[in-house]
Amino acid sequence: MAGFAHRWSARAAGVAAAALLIAGGTGGAALAVDTDRTATAAATYLPTVEITANFAVVATTHPDVAGCDGYVVKGAGTATGRPISSSTWSQDEVACTATIPGKYDIKGTATMTEADGDKLTISYALTAPLTSDTMVYSSGTFKITGGSGNYQFATGSGKMHARVNLLDHDHVSSSLIGEIQYLG
Repeated sequence: MAGFAHRWSARAAGVAAAALLIAGGTGGAALAVDTDRTATAAATYLPTVEITANFAVVATTHPDVAGCDGYVVKGAGTATGRPISSSTWSQDEVACTATIPGKYDIKGTATMTEADGDKLTISYALTAPLTSDTMVYSSGTFKITGGSGNYQFATGSGKMHARVNLLDHDHVSSSLIGEIQYLG
């Protein structure tokens, strides 16, 4: 009788183990399929805005020393990418050091003007750590606010990153990645 009970225990344990393997194997396959589907979706995402701008800036002291304690920055240069063709880049921004403790608080607007006169305009909000380093790497978001010509009814948004060497104001760069929609 003890041998009989022992065999049934072993069989029951074997069935339970097989059930766990099957359920676990199926769950793993489902996870692998979902993971592959997510990876495929991420790999096929194509932003409709991919712009790189290279420009020079001129910074002057902001008049509000107590509330901003920063700079008024004007920039001019070139921009290329999607959806714009090769264009000029002009920007106006304020970079404050008093509004967010330990960070640059950067707010601005930029206009990209194509050779045919079509303009795409954006506003942006960026932050960067205040450090003793001469390189500033800011990041944040941009919003498409419209424009003229092909961009008259444009809207959209995305991520923006900028890089500036505080000792070299002639070689500033920024990149924009996001989406654009045409509502008109």
